[in-house]
Amino acid sequence: MSDSAHSQSLHAHKKGDAKHSHSKETANQNLLLIALILTLGFAGVEATAAYFAGSLALISDAGHMVTDAAALGLALLAQMIARRPPSAKHSFGFGRAEALAAFVNGIAMLALVAWIVGEALTRFFTPHQVDGLTVSIVAAVGLLMNILVAWVLSHDLKSVNTRAALVHVMGDLLGSVGALVAGLVIQFTGWMPIDALLSIFVSLLILKSTFSILRESYHFLMEGVPLHIDYLQVGSDLKKIPGVLAVHDLHVWEMTPSFPALIGHIEIEKMQDWPEIMARINVMLLDQHGIDHVTLQPETDADTSAEIASPMGSNNLPVRREAKEPKEPKAPLAAQAQSSHQGNTFFVGCTSPDGPHQMAYHVWGDPSNPVLMCVHGLTRRGSDFTSLAQAMCDQYYVVCPDIVGRGDSDHLHNPMLYAVPQYVADIDCLVKALGVKQIDWFGTSMGGLIGMVYASMPNNPIRRMLINDVGPTIEPEAIERLGAYVGQPFAFAQRAQALSRLNTICATFGEHTSEEWEIYNGPMLIQKDGLWLMHYDPNIAVPFASVNPVMAKVGEMALWHAFKQIHIPMLIVRGGDSDLLSAKTVARMCKDNPYLRSIEIPGVGHAPAFVKAEQIALAKEFFS
Repeated sequence: MSDSAHSQSLHAHKKGDAKHSHSKETANQNLLLIALILTLGFAGVEATAAYFAGSLALISDAGHMVTDAAALGLALLAQMIARRPPSAKHSFGFGRAEALAAFVNGIAMLALVAWIVGEALTRFFTPHQVDGLTVSIVAAVGLLMNILVAWVLSHDLKSVNTRAALVHVMGDLLGSVGALVAGLVIQFTGWMPIDALLSIFVSLLILKSTFSILRESYHFLMEGVPLHIDYLQVGSDLKKIPGVLAVHDLHVWEMTPSFPALIGHIEIEKMQDWPEIMARINVMLLDQHGIDHVTLQPETDADTSAEIASPMGSNNLPVRREAKEPKEPKAPLAAQAQSSHQGNTFFVGCTSPDGPHQMAYHVWGDPSNPVLMCVHGLTRRGSDFTSLAQAMCDQYYVVCPDIVGRGDSDHLHNPMLYAVPQYVADIDCLVKALGVKQIDWFGTSMGGLIGMVYASMPNNPIRRMLINDVGPTIEPEAIERLGAYVGQPFAFAQRAQALSRLNTICATFGEHTSEEWEIYNGPMLIQKDGLWLMHYDPNIAVPFASVNPVMAKVGEMALWHAFKQIHIPMLIVRGGDSDLLSAKTVARMCKDNPYLRSIEIPGVGHAPAFVKAEQIALAKEFFS
């Protein structure tokens, strides 16, 4: 069962997240499209009439209408782009296309203004004959057209893009008035210079808006600090957060329009305080500065830092926490020497921002043997590895923790702490309690993600790793399947009913006998108040469901980065029918990291259970 909450919920929304209406967006786009067609069409008519009438004022007004059409087109493009998901080659989406188009349009309009002004100056000395009646008629129709376009756009004043386009249209109303005045003056007085004078006036209107477009688009393309954000104040406010000692390498920019981002380094006193500090930073940056995409790297004097990508508080990268003395275990570590093929259960004290908690772990074999750490999936527990541990305990001391919130381990009060950073910290605490410098790693699904993060950290103890059916990219189909049952109601009066239902949920693990299902899924059930329940805290689904597409994409990118930093022998096992790990992802993993080789098990989905002898043999061969 995979932990896709920390890598890719990719294009899914939590229920209730998407407050906007796609039908409303479509209606807005239709309004912009109507306005664009009307404006651009009449600009062509006006330019043609200007050519035959010889009016520079009409040409300048047509040019202004072209800028209006460009503004409308950019507004329409922005709404269309906003609905396009990120791609493999454009991980932040396509928002910069709007700024690039605006910059190109601004350069083109400068050339048009220069031509109009130059032509106007020439006409002062060599006046051209202008058909005042034609100019007046066309300008009057243009004025009516601009009024119509403004009326169309006024139906969507809530959209900032539409309001910006409306400003351009209101400017064009002045241009139409100027052309109309020029036509009437020429028609009734015959004074030709008015055409050149008013064309310069309209050109100045174009020039003002053009410089504004160029300035804003250039600032955005050069990744300048968003105009509404005070860079120095952001740094000052970060330093005021309790526990923050210093801030450096701070950068603020917009990844796409209206989507500010921040990265930087934060020096703190104690690494174990980082989740609480990060939570405060997220709240402060959003409430006071409108920044909701934050990537910060914590540092201490001991240089036990690790990156934390935390869009709105969901930490997707590892935290290196200072080791604390564990609470007195419920069974002494020395007693582990008595463990055997039946396995024993012990507890280790760990810490979180919630305070101390106990993590259960099950052991098989001789403690003097090398340690094989086996870590389970999202809703599973350490007992998943019973068959594997019994087969491996002759050469390994097999340690299978119940990740916090699962099995016999404690539950956390704050469900948002059910995340990879906390799991890595707990595993690190367990490794220190075991007193070993090296371990081998077997990670299924979420356990594989935890292993990748842990193995990418400096001075980690992992010397080789088997990753079972998971990678940095999680397929959307698996996200939907997991969301259908993780944390959902599960309660049965009869154990047989509960086991049957759980076996159905786990059907993707492959075909198993009733005895194998009992070994694998039996320990996953617990009786409470007369009902049989799943043996995990349903609140582990809270962070899973809260991941939005941007957070998920950042987490996925972080996992790919972490994976590339691993320089130990690795084997990735993929179920041939897996809906979570694609063959494409496996191929990319093998390409990106030469230390990895892959094996595919046919007829199995997500994830191979390693209960059957032939699957266990694959693990024994790799670890031998």
